[in-house]
Amino acid sequence: MDEYRLVQVADIHLGAGQELHLDNWLKVARWIARERPHLVVANGDLVLGDPDADADHAFAREQIGKLPVPWRCLPGNHDIGDNIVSGKMPQRVSDARRARFASHFGDERWAFEAAGWGFVGINSQLLGSNGQSAEAAQWDWLAHTLTGFSGKPAALFLHKPLFLDHPSEPDYEDLALRQSCIDSGSRQRLLDLCKRHRVRLVSSGHKHQTRAFALDGIYYIWAPSTACVNSPPTALHWGMREVGFVDYRFRPDGFDHRIVGADFLFRHESYMRKYGAAGE
Repeated sequence: MDEYRLVQVADIHLGAGQELHLDNWLKVARWIARERPHLVVANGDLVLGDPDADADHAFAREQIGKLPVPWRCLPGNHDIGDNIVSGKMPQRVSDARRARFASHFGDERWAFEAAGWGFVGINSQLLGSNGQSAEAAQWDWLAHTLTGFSGKPAALFLHKPLFLDHPSEPDYEDLALRQSCIDSGSRQRLLDLCKRHRVRLVSSGHKHQTRAFALDGIYYIWAPSTACVNSPPTALHWGMREVGFVDYRFRPDGFDHRIVGADFLFRHESYMRKYGAAGE
């Protein structure tokens, strides 16, 4: 295969009986049905908000399952709970929540090769788990998987970004910032693996912002949310506040990407609902 087309959708936030964000998802699904990429990666936060809402998991799985192309999912904090060390949500990652995710969406980590590239997706919510056996197993699996790509360029997919400003930044005291990326210890361990095994792309979601830059030989792309933008315009942001998704094309000599959807999706503003709820 000379070219592999992969579409990444992130933070779709679907809920049973809820109209929120469903309009955008249906537009994205129609686009995917027309364009027919080789694979769709749903990069975490598939459910609306509560990681323990079984009905929301079932509804999100139903919607993703209607796609007429192959797909793979990864968990986000709203799917299985937040990180133990660096999270903010009261619900934290657990074996029970991971099992619920797997029952609806399949494996929480995966890998394959195509068009001269290795592709790997991991469960970012396990990073900084404070000793959970599942995290240790994932680290072992990841090292083995990257070694198995035998020097091919690799693309890594996970829900949370590795950092906000620079890989050397410490863990933030402010929990709102701390939960925005993975903890510093996990970050350094992951970057060591990435540099050792020719990871050329790290593609994430979580922030509902679009960002694309290169640093030390690795491209970092933050996918926008298909659902909405977060926080008022006056809040600190690292990327563009827009909705959409990422259309990747991988070839043995590199890859291209474009952000799609800002011109036809509704730019829902999630903070408006919070103001409304406060006034009720």
